Amino acid sequence: MDPESEKPLRLFVNPFTIWAQLALKTQEAMWASAHAAAVRANSPRVAVIPTADAPAPKAQAPATEPGPSAAKPAEAMLASAHAAALRRAKAPVRQASKAARFKATRAKLRIKTNAKRRGRR
Repeated sequence: MDPESEKPLRLFVNPFTIWAQLALKTQEAMWASAHAAAVRANSPRVAVIPTADAPAPKAQAPATEPGPSAAKPAEAMLASAHAAALRRAKAPVRQASKAARFKATRAKLRIKTNAKRRGRR
């Protein structure tokens, strides 16, 4: 022990205190990761609509003379056809889980086998 030191040297350390601190730190890490996962799962999804597909503004002043920014009729028709095609297009379907696909495949095979068996009789 250093004579100038004010604190005595700790020769005995309680192992339960060390374990309790470790458990608390582990719990804090678990809570933080669970919180981050929950925040990420509930975050809003934002979609950006390209200008060509965006709906026309509701309040438009009538244009007196067509300027360079005015769309040509063919371009407007093409843009509206593209927007209509996007509306008709189906959203991507999420694939079923591996277990569900396996179960469906087994059911199909079972139906085929039973149909063959009935055909032999």
